Amino acid sequence: MARKNASRSARLKKPSRREARAVLRRSAGPVSPRSDNKEFFSSLLEELEIGVANVSADGVILYANSRLVQMLQTRAQSVIGASLTRFISDASWPALNIALAQGMKAPTQGEMKMMSASGGLRTIQLSLRPIQFGGMITVMIAATEVTELVEKNKALRATEESLHQLSARILQLQDQERRRIARDLHDITGQELAVVVMSLNQLANNLDNPGVNARQILGDAVELVRKIEDEIRTLSYLLHPPLLDEFGLRSALNWYVEGFSKRSGIEVAVETPRDLPRLSVEKETALFRVVQESLTNVLRHSNSSKARIRIRLNDGSIRLSVDDEGQGISREALAKISVGTASGVGTLGMRERLQQLGGTLKFRPRAKGTQVVATLPIDKADWAITEEAFSDAATEQPSETSEAASTGTRKKRILIADDHEVTRQGIRSLLKDELDLEICGEAQDGLEAVAKVRELNPDLVIMDISMPGASGLSAATTIRDSGANAKILFFTTHTYSEIERMSRVGGFAGFVTKTNAARDLVRGVRAVLAGNKFFNSEIVRTATD
Repeated sequence: MARKNASRSARLKKPSRREARAVLRRSAGPVSPRSDNKEFFSSLLEELEIGVANVSADGVILYANSRLVQMLQTRAQSVIGASLTRFISDASWPALNIALAQGMKAPTQGEMKMMSASGGLRTIQLSLRPIQFGGMITVMIAATEVTELVEKNKALRATEESLHQLSARILQLQDQERRRIARDLHDITGQELAVVVMSLNQLANNLDNPGVNARQILGDAVELVRKIEDEIRTLSYLLHPPLLDEFGLRSALNWYVEGFSKRSGIEVAVETPRDLPRLSVEKETALFRVVQESLTNVLRHSNSSKARIRIRLNDGSIRLSVDDEGQGISREALAKISVGTASGVGTLGMRERLQQLGGTLKFRPRAKGTQVVATLPIDKADWAITEEAFSDAATEQPSETSEAASTGTRKKRILIADDHEVTRQGIRSLLKDELDLEICGEAQDGLEAVAKVRELNPDLVIMDISMPGASGLSAATTIRDSGANAKILFFTTHTYSEIERMSRVGGFAGFVTKTNAARDLVRGVRAVLAGNKFFNSEIVRTATD
């Protein structure tokens, strides 16, 4: 029995390199000693989509199917009898050698690295297990190339790390912005309001004192409140430009670029299609932020005195580009941006915002300067004009009462459309003593305003521009296009020139700023009802009073 066990042990011992080559010369087939099965198993292994090999403990290849030969990027006649060290990188051999030793005893896992034809590093995942071959224990290997998967995992980890950095940086910037806003509100607005309160308290406590100049105190308080209102409006514009919601991307860009050029001294040209449609709020905001961040980078990094913004509509997409004529961007920085590892939170934020909407962001070095290109897919679902909703509101049947009231001599009927109750109360108080005018109804958003115009047939609509759901501009356009007789007088806190331009182009009666309501609202209402235009204190006579 002892002699039998010794004989078996000698038969299954680990072969040396010389013995492995001798076994290879004696063996005619890969795995089966039976000649009738040899061809079957050989054909089976050749058809596999994974690489299969049989190697000795020290890495000599005893058998390799055609798929493994392809992985090794060589010819079949160069593989059999060669060592794996010939094909793999030097750095990966120690780990593979350990895996081979373990594979002689039990199933295990390993990998090998090799250079690709393009100079990159390829990764081959290996499953190893012991197997008898030519009367000796060798290692059977199943090989699968995972290079693409490894690269994608690296890119994913890099992206995740970038997103973590972006998230942390956004939180940091958010805290900084909140502190700045809190400081401004406390140190500027809060102090000014405190002065107003002190002035009014002084007036209240000394109202019966003949030496108190009540008119002066009230006038100073009013001017200070106007200043506070201007500061709050400016803060609101910086947080989110209302032009973007009310007039769209084209108007918002023109407004922003005008202010940017004044602040920075950089000449910026804007080229946009005149028929640029309204997009969804998310897409218009994303493109606006790309311009904001790109111009900020031009100011901080490019040393360029000029920039150009272009918007082009293509089939199913919108393309926005920002070019400068500065010092350009380095290859290292461009490479980091391309793989999403740039340190700047603005760049990462732009790309993430666009990717969430199915778009792309690219940075291109130019002969002089840099070009930033943002692309977004668009379709009819993106159009932000709620035509169906306005159509339904505009086609409601008028009541008999409103038709009867529209005939004969009567007071001029006014509809107030504003989403703030306090503003509607203020308008009512300003008009309550005008005996030939009456408030016939109120609306809290654009859709309701359109429906109320159809229902009540007013002579005039005092329309806020910024309202939830549907803006006053969209509602006014629908009312105008429906053929209604109601004139539109915008009533707004905004003072930018775009309002007057849009009012004139749209054929609307004009606008009054809420800051000047006490002085201008009644004048504006009467001017418009008399057939004239009223643009923020200026009466433009278009008919005889």
